[in-house]
Amino acid sequence: MITIRGRVKNYVFHNEENSYSIARIITDDEAIVTIVGYFPLISEDVVYDFTGNWVKHNTYGEQLKVESFKKSEAQSHAGLVSYLSSPFFSGIGPKTAEKIVDLLGTDAIARIMADKTVLKPVGLSPVRIEKFYQQLVENQTNEHILVALYGYNLSGRMAMKLLNKYQMSTLEKLEENPYRLIDDIEGIGFIKADEIAGKLGVPKDDLRRIKAAILYAMQHIAYQQGDLYLLKTQLEQQARQVLGQDADIEPGITALLEEKKLVIEDDRFYLAIAYFTEIALAEKIKLLASRQQTIQDVDYLETLLDAVEIQKGVSYTKVQKEAVLTALIHPISIITGGPGTGKTTIIDGLLEVYRLYHKLNLKSPYIGERIALMAPTGRAAKRMKELLDMDAKTIHRHLGYNFEGIFMYDERHPLPHELVIIDEASMIDLFLARKLFDAIGPEAQVVIVGDVDQLPSVGPGQVLSDVIESAMLPVVRLNEIHRQAKDSHIIKLADAVNRQTVTFDNLRSDHDVFFHKASPERIKDVILGQVKGAIDEGYSLIEDIQVLAPMYKGDLGIDAFNQLMQNVFNPDQEQGITYGDKTYHVGDKVIQLVNDPERMIMNGDIGVVKAIKTDKDNAPFLVVSFDDNDVMYEKGDLEELNLAYAISIHKSQGSEYKIVMMPMVRAHMHMLRKELIYTAITRAKQFLIILGDMNLLTYAANKLSEKRQTTLSLRLNAERPETEEPDELDDLSPYDFMS
Repeated sequence: MITIRGRVKNYVFHNEENSYSIARIITDDEAIVTIVGYFPLISEDVVYDFTGNWVKHNTYGEQLKVESFKKSEAQSHAGLVSYLSSPFFSGIGPKTAEKIVDLLGTDAIARIMADKTVLKPVGLSPVRIEKFYQQLVENQTNEHILVALYGYNLSGRMAMKLLNKYQMSTLEKLEENPYRLIDDIEGIGFIKADEIAGKLGVPKDDLRRIKAAILYAMQHIAYQQGDLYLLKTQLEQQARQVLGQDADIEPGITALLEEKKLVIEDDRFYLAIAYFTEIALAEKIKLLASRQQTIQDVDYLETLLDAVEIQKGVSYTKVQKEAVLTALIHPISIITGGPGTGKTTIIDGLLEVYRLYHKLNLKSPYIGERIALMAPTGRAAKRMKELLDMDAKTIHRHLGYNFEGIFMYDERHPLPHELVIIDEASMIDLFLARKLFDAIGPEAQVVIVGDVDQLPSVGPGQVLSDVIESAMLPVVRLNEIHRQAKDSHIIKLADAVNRQTVTFDNLRSDHDVFFHKASPERIKDVILGQVKGAIDEGYSLIEDIQVLAPMYKGDLGIDAFNQLMQNVFNPDQEQGITYGDKTYHVGDKVIQLVNDPERMIMNGDIGVVKAIKTDKDNAPFLVVSFDDNDVMYEKGDLEELNLAYAISIHKSQGSEYKIVMMPMVRAHMHMLRKELIYTAITRAKQFLIILGDMNLLTYAANKLSEKRQTTLSLRLNAERPETEEPDELDDLSPYDFMS
């Protein structure tokens, strides 16, 4: 790193929310240098030392990326006068400022901070001295805090996050418990908090450290695996792994149990929020299921269903009829099945019979107040809307999730709908499921639809699987592939993978599935050729073609494919915005990585970069179009975005693509599981291209994911425990809903 001394000439750009700034400074030798980074508005009259690295911007040339800064010990007389008479200090004009510097010299600030009475000879009243002193303290304190934070090896951006969060109490909060950063500051995990704690002299066996390691093991390692609880031996093993030593964690467990942050039940250790969330969800499902059948006249329903068959020109199978009737008769029910088994056909028929029975007009502008069609992701909701020709929204949108992370609908303010149909339910994690079911009215009829054999939710829990396993709700399983799907080799392959019966015959190329044996070195070239051929045939790279991979890193990982495909298929690279190791250009296919209800975009939404513009301060920003919703991304927002020529199989859930391409290589072997491959295959609508080693496909089909450690099924069949949920857990959410 290098250090440049200078004063700020002007700010080109400053983001008030995260303090990302672009400024020009004048150095000691009168050179103009552009600096970028996360730093607050600082005086343009004071000399600072800026430390960082040179980076090259495609448009603006060389810039210093600032990692830290501090006020230089060498200050000029004129600069100090200008600083003290600036808007930072009310009531001090240029003449008074000059008197102060003439009297106290260029180290005036240090002398005033040490003893404010040195200002008396200047002729200021005691009130003005005190006010000036307090303003000086506030300015110096913020800079002092930042300098201290840089000393803990925090980036400028992270330091600003801490200062914005804790303000004047930042260092005090850190010294009190540096491990609080794990929960309070996004982007700080145990390793970084532990590094800061070490610099603060926190001993390795400190109880705060042990408690933090236990919570981190539960909240991050266990949650990432989807587990809601850990057994004692697992908790000890994982906490020691986090600590990096063979420590006694018993005192930490005891303290967390006393603080009610952990709950123990039959040797199962839960985070309190997971424990009470699971109980509350089970109780709400049982409450909904305890009502009487919603429709008693089954014969009339069967007559209506027969009429719908004629009207729509379809012939429902016995199981499909059972699914429609079960959903209409029971207050809450489940329909599960794979691709080609007719889930959408059933929902379509169900809606029509429901309409006839209740004499509704499905085209009425008010029908959305009576019937709710919802799915976990925007793409899944869009597909639902297209197939059923009715409005469908994400679960978050239906629940009125706002930019503050608050749901408008909850147990106190239930949804108004009489019929709720939830599609792609396998994607719903425990915490989102609770929010959803809390908001469903006590008289509403609920139909849960999903493929239980797909990957479970990204977040913790396996709600659909657990509810089915509990056998307390009526479940209709669709196993028969219908004749219109029987010619699809994609569906046959998916079925064989799901049943774990993959044979040599399944691995033969057909009209819609192509197996291409290729070395890892050749796979990229083959995929590029296939994509080019598909584009030449009129397929859209944005809408129709998707590369899926299980990992981000590696030569055949998601990041490598994105870089390669961007270079080949988006030649318009004259203008771009760089963030980290990625540069975005007009025409790029991108994916949103987090929920952002304020801008009406959710995690997993795919869009295209429509334009790159500059604001009034000449700072560049992206305009990304998500299904005609144009969203602006300033440079600081780009952490929410990624290229999407290739995406993870998890991110593809709830979506379908006309053409799916998937590398199958040994480098991905530790990730390959039946559920993962099955999910990837079922994303393909017209063509599926699998490249690499086909033996790995058979290997993956016969390797099951480990069952998640949950107890929702158990709770659905048990009496409600006497322990009541503490009120302070109501608004907690340790997991940012990823569904």
